Amino acid sequence: MPSQQSDQFEVDVRRYRRWRDRRREAERHRARQPRPGKEVDDILDFARTWAPFGGPPEEETLVNFGMCPTRFAERLWQVIGEFGCGRADETQLKRAYPQRE
Repeated sequence: MPSQQSDQFEVDVRRYRRWRDRRREAERHRARQPRPGKEVDDILDFARTWAPFGGPPEEETLVNFGMCPTRFAERLWQVIGEFGCGRADETQLKRAYPQRE
């Protein structure tokens, strides 16, 4: 009996250590990932809000972000390239803010 308890204890310790190591690695991985800041959130929220209307009026991008609509669209696609967005959002944003080539 004591041998079985000892074996089970060793199994539990190994299982815990593997779990702990995976958790630590996941935390290190998350720490290396770029995090969107307030500007990124604001740009995406603004773009999503105006996308159903074909994009914002020129004065809205100037007042809110200090940039013309063309520069706003460039920055939007830069943000999407760096941080991504949902597929449905991206489809709608492509219609409202076409990428310049």
